[in-house]
Amino acid sequence: MASTLLRVLFLLAFTISTTGASSSETDCNPIKNTSCPAEPALGTEHTWLFNSTLDDKLWDMETGKIEYTDEGADFAIRTENASTLLVSNFYIFFGIMEAHVKMAKGAGIISSVILQSDDLDEIDWEWVGYNTSGVQSDFFGKGNTTTSDRGGYHAVSNADTEWHNYTSYWDKDRLEWWIDGDLVRTVNYSEPLTVYGKNYPQTPSRVKISNWPVGIKGQSLGNLEWGGGYVNWTDVPFIMSVSKVRVQDFHSGKEYTYNGTSGSYESINVISGNSTAKKEINKTPPETTAEKWDDLGEGAHIGVYVGAAVAGAALVGAFGWWCVRQRRQGRLQRALDDDAHGSQLTNMEDYKAQWNQTQWGRKSYQPVA
Repeated sequence: MASTLLRVLFLLAFTISTTGASSSETDCNPIKNTSCPAEPALGTEHTWLFNSTLDDKLWDMETGKIEYTDEGADFAIRTENASTLLVSNFYIFFGIMEAHVKMAKGAGIISSVILQSDDLDEIDWEWVGYNTSGVQSDFFGKGNTTTSDRGGYHAVSNADTEWHNYTSYWDKDRLEWWIDGDLVRTVNYSEPLTVYGKNYPQTPSRVKISNWPVGIKGQSLGNLEWGGGYVNWTDVPFIMSVSKVRVQDFHSGKEYTYNGTSGSYESINVISGNSTAKKEINKTPPETTAEKWDDLGEGAHIGVYVGAAVAGAALVGAFGWWCVRQRRQGRLQRALDDDAHGSQLTNMEDYKAQWNQTQWGRKSYQPVA
């Protein structure tokens, strides 16, 4: 009986904490507010390498900051009760999310990569910091946490020190979780686990990547048990790393809107056109100096060479004239110095002769025998 109760608490904590990893509310929930703005679509497929600065038109660091390395980006917790949260500014309406991750190690620390919609549909990968040999999968429909049997548990070796590929495949018929190319779990749209589609994620979602502490004061007993207890803050930093993320949107429209408040995939409108995210991804990057040079014609290249040669010759000539001028000035100064030195010697001899004569006339001078 006791073990059964603990398992129920554990599963309940898993359910509650997953929503806490991102948010239990959004800026505008379309099934509660019919005036929510349209959601910008990704409308394409793209891979982001996390070893350089992310485009802030596509990604928003809502909490904390990213620390870039040669391998990827570190989502680091370095101070007590700190957290990190990176959110995409685009949505996908069914698609694929692939993340290459090293989890953060430490009791009470949660690493997560999820898809979440504005009406709180959710598809999760989560790592609890005390267990570096596994990952948890989960899903939610409309933020419904009344059941606690949706979590899955999957073995992963050295999840904190080795890169692993965690991929979510999501369409209107099924959910799939893949680890390093192996299918580890499937949930179909219409089955008891989803309440026959009622709790199946099916609305446009954003990517959210986070490293956050669940083992802090004020958390419920269930959350603390799920996370492995309180965080030991003397062990900071707690670092989750991401090397790359690939996201594919199964639709190619400009944006998504809700028709009504049912929150079903049939109620989603796909607005045609090129998305702002797609335009940003495909924009021509600024030309480098080498590329600008290559764009010039052969005539322009010759003109630049000739101009450089003329300028170089002028500089050489000017330098030569300066050297000659300096030599002439040096000779003149030397001659003047020599003349002045001779005059000084003559004057000195005159002074000596006058002094000797003066002393001899006074009879005070006695030459040595």
